[in-house]
Amino acid sequence: MKKIYLSFVSLFAFSCFVHAQIINTIEDGQGAEYIAGNNDAANPCITAEQYRVIEQRCKDNISLLGINTFVEKGANPPLLQWPLAAATGFTDCGFHFIGAFVDQNTASGSIQDFNCESNTYDGHHGTDIATWPYSFYKMDHSSVEIHAAAAGTIIDKHDGEFDRNCGSNNLTANYVIIQHADGSRILYWHMKNGAVTTVAIGQPVAAGDYLGVVGSSGSSSGPHVHFEVWAGSSGSSYNDPYSGNCNLLNANTWWLAQRPHTEPAILKVSVNTTDLVMGTCPATETPNESSQFTVPFQGPGLGPGYAKFYIFLREMPTNAVIDVRILNPNGSTFNNWTYTPSVFSKVSYWGWSKLLPTIAGNYTFQATYNGVTCSTPFEISTTVDVAAITATSELQVFPNPTLDVFTISGEGIENGNYRLTLNNTTGQTLLSENANITSHSIKKAISTAGLAAGVYFLTVETDQSRVAKKVYKQN
Repeated sequence: MKKIYLSFVSLFAFSCFVHAQIINTIEDGQGAEYIAGNNDAANPCITAEQYRVIEQRCKDNISLLGINTFVEKGANPPLLQWPLAAATGFTDCGFHFIGAFVDQNTASGSIQDFNCESNTYDGHHGTDIATWPYSFYKMDHSSVEIHAAAAGTIIDKHDGEFDRNCGSNNLTANYVIIQHADGSRILYWHMKNGAVTTVAIGQPVAAGDYLGVVGSSGSSSGPHVHFEVWAGSSGSSYNDPYSGNCNLLNANTWWLAQRPHTEPAILKVSVNTTDLVMGTCPATETPNESSQFTVPFQGPGLGPGYAKFYIFLREMPTNAVIDVRILNPNGSTFNNWTYTPSVFSKVSYWGWSKLLPTIAGNYTFQATYNGVTCSTPFEISTTVDVAAITATSELQVFPNPTLDVFTISGEGIENGNYRLTLNNTTGQTLLSENANITSHSIKKAISTAGLAAGVYFLTVETDQSRVAKKVYKQN
């Protein structure tokens, strides 16, 4: 007895524009604010003793190596490029948030950042730029690099320290310190172990040159770079690179293009086989992402045909409306919904269980806020073998073209319950019937009366197999 293994193959032989499908199932999102740990006044990124040590190291290096630290008369502070960059091949839409700015209020127990707000901690002298989502996963894969914000000379660097710290300590970090032409310095702190630049102390670097990878070495609550600007040769000369109404340290911005204090964005979207696992510091997170799904599909803990669709947000206002869509290969909408945060969070993630498309092709999952779209592609496919391709010939549609009625007929078909659906070219279901085959054959008449002339697709499927036939309707 022959078995009929139904596949998508016959559908693709006929058309490349039949991927559009309409699904209206909308489910509540599940997610959470991501609470990142922070250092504090009692446990800063850099201790007073570490400041003393690195000041002395820089002085000794300059003396012993004869480093030219001549300060150009009248030189202005450098205009700084953003110090984080995506590694080659890393394609997330965004990957950072600000954990803390410079504390402008020198009174103990009081805090204020450059924008007269409170994104800082008492006594903080730098800008903490953290990676997210999946900070340790990014660190493990060296996804986010630290680049020189301005040209200068390396006057100190250090490597070899443990880089998976999760709280305050007295350990030093892996770091690089660069001096610029005007005598100012920048500290790049908390780098990944073994990733610090090979450029030697005393050698120049250009703006944009690789310095290391974001890590969690030293006194650190998770992967981030402590980016600290000094106007001179000591920690007491620290400045704030941001200009703002409450910056009491320097009048002008040091940034070539200063980013806003609050920067709402969709950092990433993903299609997942099951729930993500954020994990507990310092464990590496488990994204459970996939760009390929073979149907029929059922992810762990999910219903048949469902996958998880996640969005990852930064500083999204509570009145934000985020448009979320699954797009068919032809760009039409397979499914869509909206999300509005109920509370403000530095960073958060939200996921939905949604039915996957069942027609093979290249799809897109995207989210849009304020005209900016973050997207990721994913592919729907089936397992195809020679037997499956050959077996499709056992099902016949006649007459084809048809007027008001056509017949689906086949012999040697495996007994069982089948679903018959007739769709138009946009994916809309026009007819859906069940058929129970008990004699290894099928012969069923289907009416097309009332349908407009054009192309339609008849799908015959079980939970394990599927075949589609193209049907032409004449006037």
